[in-house]
Amino acid sequence: MSTFSLSEFYQRNRRVVIWVILFALLWLMRDFFGLVFLSFVLAFIAAPLADFGRRRLRLPHWLALAIVYLLFLVLLGSFVRFVAPSVGYEINRMIGNLPATEQRLIEAKNRLVERYPTLRQPLTGYLRSALPDDLVLATDRKLSEVRERLELTEEQVAAAGSTIPSGRLAEYFNRRDQLYLNALVTELFERLREYAPAVVNMLYRTTVTTLLALLFSFLILIDLDRIKRGIARLRNSRVGDFYEEAAPPVVRFGVLVGRAIEAQAWIACVNTVLTLIGLLVLGIPLVAMLSLIVFACSFIPVLGVFISTTPIVLVALNAGGLSLSISAVILIIVIHAIEAYGLNPIIYGRHLKLNPVLTLVILYVGYHGFGLWGMLLGVPVARYFIHDVLGVPFRDRSRREVVVESPPGMP
Repeated sequence: MSTFSLSEFYQRNRRVVIWVILFALLWLMRDFFGLVFLSFVLAFIAAPLADFGRRRLRLPHWLALAIVYLLFLVLLGSFVRFVAPSVGYEINRMIGNLPATEQRLIEAKNRLVERYPTLRQPLTGYLRSALPDDLVLATDRKLSEVRERLELTEEQVAAAGSTIPSGRLAEYFNRRDQLYLNALVTELFERLREYAPAVVNMLYRTTVTTLLALLFSFLILIDLDRIKRGIARLRNSRVGDFYEEAAPPVVRFGVLVGRAIEAQAWIACVNTVLTLIGLLVLGIPLVAMLSLIVFACSFIPVLGVFISTTPIVLVALNAGGLSLSISAVILIIVIHAIEAYGLNPIIYGRHLKLNPVLTLVILYVGYHGFGLWGMLLGVPVARYFIHDVLGVPFRDRSRREVVVESPPGMP
C-alpha cells in the first residue's frame, strides 16, 4: 500500500492546485475587488496619457504622470463641487413647484380623458395600484367625504366613469386625481427619505474608494519599472510555478479588460454627444452639467442610465413642465436603445474582435447572471475563454490571426 505524497500529488495536479489557490485568494479579497478594479482602470487610462506627454511634449515621466493625475483630481473635484449642488438645487426647486406640477398633471390627464373617455378608469386604477393598501384606504375615506359634500352616490360616479363629466362630477374627479397624486408623491418622498442614508453612504464610500484608487494607481505607475523587475524575479523564487502558470494568462486578461475600458470610453463619448445634441434641440438648460453627468455615468452599465436620467428629468420638469420632461424621457429611451443595441455590440465587437450579435448576447446574459460586474467584465471574460482558453481563432481584415498587444506604458 503506497503512502500519500503531497509533493507527488502537487506535481501531478500542479495546474489545478495553482488555479484553485489563486481563485481562493481572489475570493478572500473580494471586498477589495472594487478598489483593485478601479485602480487598474485609472492606471490603464493614465498610462497612455502620461506616455503621450513624455514622448510628444518631452516632459519627464514623473511630471507627465503628475499632470495627468492632477487633471483627474480637478475633474473629480469639479463633479463634487458643481454637479452635486446643482442636482440638490433642482430637487429643492422641484419640491417647491410640486403643487403646480400636480395641477399640470391633472390638466394633462383631463385633456387625455376628454379625447379618450374609456381611459379614465385604467388611469385611476394605475394610480391606486402604485399605492400601498393603507394609503388606498385613507384616500378612499377622503373620497367618501368628498362625495357626501357634493351629494353624489357611488352609482353616479360609476355611471360617469366612461363619459365626459361636468359640474359636481367634474369637481369630484379632479379632487380624486389630486388626492391620488398627493398620496403617490407622499409615498415616493417617504421612500426617498428611507433610502437617503444608504445613498449618502454609497456616495461617501465611492468617493473614498476613488481617491484611494487614484493614489494606488499613481504609486504603481510612478514606480512601474521597478515593480516589473520585482515581479519578474518571482520566476526564480519559491513561487516560480505560480508565476509561470498564472502570469501570462493574467496579463492577457488584463489587456482584454483594458480594451473593454477603451470601448466603454468610446461609448461614453458618443452617448454624451448624442445627449448634448438632444438637450440643445429640446432647449433644456444646464447642458454642460447634464452632459458631464451623462459622461461619468456612461461608465456604469445599466445603473448609470437611471442615475443620469434623474437630473435630466428634474431640470426638464422645472424648466418646461410635464411635456418637456416627457420629451426628455423619450430622448433618453432612444439614446439608450441606440447604445444598447447599436454602440455596445459594434464598439465592443470592434475592440475585442467579437461578433456584434455575440457581444449583445454576452452583455444580456452577463447582466442577468451577474449584475453590474457581469456587464463590466462579461465581454472580456467571454473573449478570453473563447479565444485564449478554448482556442477558437478569429480573423481580421488585415491579419488572419489578431495578436492583442499591450498599450503604451502598461506591462
